Amino acid sequence: MIELAGISFSYPERPVLRDVNLRIRSGEYLGVTGDNGSGKTTLVKLLNGLLLPGEGQVMVNGASTSDRESLLAIRQSVGIVFQNPDAQAVGETVEEDIVFGLENIGVPASEIDRRIERYLGMLGIRKLRDRNISLLSGGQKQLVNIAAVMAMEPACIVFDEALSMLDAGNRKNVLLRISEMNRRGTSIIQITHNPEDLGNCHRVIAISEGRISPRGLVEDAEEANETNKGKGGKEEKRERGRRGGGGEFRDHRTGPGSGVFREGCGIEIRHLSHTYSPGTEWAVPALKDVSLAIEKGGVTGIVGGIGSGKSTLACLIAGLGTPTSGSITIDGRPPEPGGNVRILFQHPEEFFFERTVREAVAFGLSKAGLPEDAVGRRVLSTIDDAGLDRSILGESPFQLSSGEQRLAAFAVSIATKPGYVILDEPTAGLDQRSRRLVLDAIKRMTRGEGAGGGATVICISHRIREVLGIADRIAKLSAGNLTFEGTNAMYRDQV
Repeated sequence: MIELAGISFSYPERPVLRDVNLRIRSGEYLGVTGDNGSGKTTLVKLLNGLLLPGEGQVMVNGASTSDRESLLAIRQSVGIVFQNPDAQAVGETVEEDIVFGLENIGVPASEIDRRIERYLGMLGIRKLRDRNISLLSGGQKQLVNIAAVMAMEPACIVFDEALSMLDAGNRKNVLLRISEMNRRGTSIIQITHNPEDLGNCHRVIAISEGRISPRGLVEDAEEANETNKGKGGKEEKRERGRRGGGGEFRDHRTGPGSGVFREGCGIEIRHLSHTYSPGTEWAVPALKDVSLAIEKGGVTGIVGGIGSGKSTLACLIAGLGTPTSGSITIDGRPPEPGGNVRILFQHPEEFFFERTVREAVAFGLSKAGLPEDAVGRRVLSTIDDAGLDRSILGESPFQLSSGEQRLAAFAVSIATKPGYVILDEPTAGLDQRSRRLVLDAIKRMTRGEGAGGGATVICISHRIREVLGIADRIAKLSAGNLTFEGTNAMYRDQV
């Protein structure tokens, strides 16, 4: 169905792909893995003509992506779900977003409603049909994008780290639906750093330094299946184990989270509620009477499923909005944008406005009045601490891979050594090495070492095991309610 012959591609700053040869058969389920910056997303964009190769040829069903007259048919055949859902949303509501693609490929009106109901139902988000997309959580938006591409029923669907913002339950369901589509004949290309996403692949390839690595070629995905063997229900079982007999999380809130605000609590959240677009048909309650105290120093992990209110809470703590009711104080004062809190958002490309990575990291330092030589030293030490090669300092942050962008944004957020750092899904889309670097940097920060040393960290993540590896305390949100707050040990006791 798809054939790449002698493909090479370069951005102005650097070469990315070198002499790539690959054939993807009709009905195949192909897994693609590789380090951040290895060329995976560039490869994806070449598959349906979003990028054209500098050398070589990409053929889809016998037509070249370089043939302008064939591009429409090629793009109808190869659908792509990217990591950042905001980059693909086009409609005001969920329904309008899905309808847009279906109308553009000429699906009859009588069929459109059936497909919307079918694919929203498959992904468990039928209740979101009339919701405003801008008011959805990142994970909910990702599910909508997946549904929109699935509903177009292309011959091949490419998932480019498209499951990275999903919690364990939704990830498992999406993987199930992908496998069902593959069994019905849809070709699937799964780009991921997570071995558990590759268990149903017919074949797995690894990209290294712009080439398909011979050592990474797994013809029958035995390694991926072995990695996945026995893991399918573990996350779900862990979640059930944390819950009481009635299915809701057992409430062991003691200490700060129970409303006891002791001396030394840097962030105090009292009876916080927040509704988006209150008093309108779009009204969405995001937080409901949340009281929580976050002590200075250490790491507080905030966990919960998609749409539970985690990112809303993070933005309110950072002063990026006013709560509907209740209060937040940071060191005794209301939060304000640009204060002593830095936030790393889910989608790091929204973080940049400077021309180069060096300028992006240096911006806050210069504004803080550091001498030029001190700024230069801090930029280098921060880049090192984030695990990035210094060679990218002169590159545009918009030309980096998504993983490199996340690491660069992490560097920007800690460079000024703020008192509080909020990290919203800091390891999403990162390879194993990069995840380890970020987690190690967080640990050093709380010990007063390295860039950002001495900061109080709030880490929001779906990766429960990662959070448990670094957090002193855990808070869990469910449908806007605080359902658990306690120590790391207390949380583990319920597993």
